[in-house]
Amino acid sequence: MFRHISLVFFVLILNYTQGQRKDADYYTFALLSDIHIGDTGANALGRARSAVKKINELAANVSTNLQAVFITGDLTNSAMPSQYETVRDVLNNLTVPYYPIIGNHDQWLYNSTWEDTAPVGDQLFAHTFEHILNQSNIVNYPNGTVWNPTHSCPSWFQNYRLQIHNNVFIALDWNSRHHAVASLGYKGSMPGADLYEFQGGTYPWLEAQLGQLEKQKSTVVLLQHQPFRAPFYIPGEIYAFGEGKRLRVDHLLRRHSSLKYFGVFAGHFHMWSDGTAFDDMPKFRQFETDACKVAQAIALVTANIKTGEIMSIEKLYGDEPTDEV
Repeated sequence: MFRHISLVFFVLILNYTQGQRKDADYYTFALLSDIHIGDTGANALGRARSAVKKINELAANVSTNLQAVFITGDLTNSAMPSQYETVRDVLNNLTVPYYPIIGNHDQWLYNSTWEDTAPVGDQLFAHTFEHILNQSNIVNYPNGTVWNPTHSCPSWFQNYRLQIHNNVFIALDWNSRHHAVASLGYKGSMPGADLYEFQGGTYPWLEAQLGQLEKQKSTVVLLQHQPFRAPFYIPGEIYAFGEGKRLRVDHLLRRHSSLKYFGVFAGHFHMWSDGTAFDDMPKFRQFETDACKVAQAIALVTANIKTGEIMSIEKLYGDEPTDEV
C-alpha cells in the first residue's frame, strides 16, 4: 500500500514539473515585425493570424512562461484606418499582453487613388492602441503632438517605456516624416530614421529616460523599427540611420555607460540578422526579426527574471496559411 501511494505521488510530481518551467528564474517574450496589414498580395492578414495562433500555442504551454509580445513596426502597409483597425483586431486575439512600436509604413496614409497631405499616421497609431499606451505600466508616453521643425509638421512621437521583471524596455520612434520621392512615383514617407533633436523629440526623450534609469540595475532593451546599423549593401542614410546619426546615438548611450544594456531589437529589412550596432560598444547587440508578412516569423526571447540577462533567442514560424485573405 505504501509503495502504491509513493508511486502515485511520484507520478503526480512528475506531471506537475513537466507542466512547469524547470528554472522559475526565467521568462520569455516574443517579437513580431513588419506585419504590413493591407498588403493583400503577400497575404499579410493570413500570415499575421498564423503568427498570432503560434504565439498563443506557446503561451498555452506554462513551461514557456511567455509574458509579452512586442511588434517592432510596420503593423500596416499604408497607415489607412481600416488597416489599423484590422491589425488591432488581429493582435487583440493574443492571450498575453502586446506592445506595438511604430514603423515607417505606419506614418503616412495612402491607397491606390489617394494620399493624405501630411504624415498623421502617428496620431492614428496613438488612438488605435490607446487601450495599451494608456495603461499604468506604460511610463513617460507623450500626451500629444509637438511641432516637428525637421519636417514642418506636428508629430506625435510614439516613445514609451515599461518594465517586466528586471528588464526595462524602451520603445523608440525614429521614423522619418519626410515624404518619399514623389517624382519617382512613391507615396508615403521615406524609410529612414531621424533623431529629432528638439524639445519633445525622440533623442532628448531617450536621453531623459537613460538619466532616470542611472541608479537601476535592470537590463535595458531598446525596441524600434529601423536597426542602427544597416547591412553594408544598403545605404543607411536612406533606409535606416546615416553614419552621423548612428554615432550620435552611440555617444548618447556611452554617456550613460553605467547602465546595463542588452542592445536593440528591430525589424525593417525583412530579414533575420544578429550582430552589433556600434563599434565602441561591442556588447551592444542588434537583433532584427524577419517579416511576419513574408515568413510568419517570430523571435522567442528567454530572459533571466532576476538579472534581466537575455539568455537565448529562438527563431520560430507560424504555419503557412492555406488560403489567400
